[in-house]
Amino acid sequence: MISINEVSYSYHRSEDEQLKRISMKITKGEIILLCGKSGSGKTTITKLVNGLIPHFLEGNLSGTTYINGKDTSQMKIYEISEQVGSVFQNPKTQFFNLDSNSELAFGLENMGEDPSEIKKKVSKAVSDLGIEQLVNRNVFKMSGGEKQLLAIASIYATSPQIYVFDEPSANIDECGIKKIREALIKLKAQGKTIIISEHRLYYLMDLLDRAIYLQDGEIKYIFEGSEFTSLSDELRRKMGLRTFVEIENDDFVSPVEYSDMDDFTVSNLKYSYSKQNILKNINISANKGDIIAVTGENGQGKTTLMKILCGLLKEKEGLVKYKGKPFKHKSRRKLCYMVMQDVIHQLFSESVIEEFALSDSKITKEEAEEILIKLELINYKNTHPLCLSGGQMQRLAVAVGILMSREIIILDEPTSGLDYLNMLKISEVINKFSKDKIIFVVTHDKELIDNVCNKLLKISDGKVSEFYERR
Repeated sequence: MISINEVSYSYHRSEDEQLKRISMKITKGEIILLCGKSGSGKTTITKLVNGLIPHFLEGNLSGTTYINGKDTSQMKIYEISEQVGSVFQNPKTQFFNLDSNSELAFGLENMGEDPSEIKKKVSKAVSDLGIEQLVNRNVFKMSGGEKQLLAIASIYATSPQIYVFDEPSANIDECGIKKIREALIKLKAQGKTIIISEHRLYYLMDLLDRAIYLQDGEIKYIFEGSEFTSLSDELRRKMGLRTFVEIENDDFVSPVEYSDMDDFTVSNLKYSYSKQNILKNINISANKGDIIAVTGENGQGKTTLMKILCGLLKEKEGLVKYKGKPFKHKSRRKLCYMVMQDVIHQLFSESVIEEFALSDSKITKEEAEEILIKLELINYKNTHPLCLSGGQMQRLAVAVGILMSREIIILDEPTSGLDYLNMLKISEVINKFSKDKIIFVVTHDKELIDNVCNKLLKISDGKVSEFYERR
């Protein structure tokens, strides 16, 4: 069904080859995992399959990619899209509508389906994936995880023969991951071919037919599914792969009591939007050195709470104080800094090294270079930030945020799209710079929580449902 033959590729104006003489064959009905460290070439392979290379992305390409015996370079992009459906790491890049219903129908409309058939297929996609809560919604008012599920459903509705997923679980909660897994099982039963570039692996382990491990743009290993699941933990870590089993953060058992004497306090905080109560009577407190995991299902108010804490949104009621002094929402912008989930909106300079001084003139070149070395970005210090891979941009944004001269740092999904080794590096950086700061980490990444957080705050339905520290 898919044949990639001796393909090498480098992006426009890049001296480094992202792929080096790659060859692989994928047969109908297989579930194939593309794994490896960040920047190893996984996403570039997905772009070969869905036709973005060579039809949209400029670069130096040699070799051929075939889908059902046809050379993709000779096919029209619409011909490829009739056979291949793609879900990107950042779902916003594939949305064309403001409301979820239109987005679900968009692909079918472009294929010229009859309106009655469109309605049936959209309803089936919503039912099969269990996403009734996403119907009749404004796309831009959805959480990151909800957007990801909507993107998956919009492709599912068109029922292509080949599915390409790029980090589908990056920003999704446990419930969402279960829905993705159920969708994959359904697709497998339908005989669909599935290619997944992924770092979070535990939910895929019993579904894989093969795992292809890439390193520096080359295929280093090809494992049968049973071989892959049998890898030792020692080898898995050495390869930079995430855990094969789900982690339970079950050592957060001591309740955290609110204290007005703590360094940072949030009392009776409420927020509403369009007459809907989003946050309800939030009371939390923290001290310097705390690294607090902020968890909960998608769409429960986690990111909204963080935006209020750093002054990007104004609370309806409540009081935020630091060291006994009240801070209104505008003044909190000098107290707090937030690294957003979509970091591309926070990178503005012409080079990686310039990003630090642009964000905070107090950051020295030596400090910037030290953290770039730690996060394996030093070789890119003169590279334009938007030329980095998604994982590299993520690490850069976290590095800038951690070095900012602010008392409170908020990291929203700082390890989405990161492999095991880079997750550990981010953990080390957070630990190193946390002593004189309070750090909130909005995350679904249980490995990160296990490595770095001393407290766990769970938000459910706009309220604090749990706030515990490690025993």
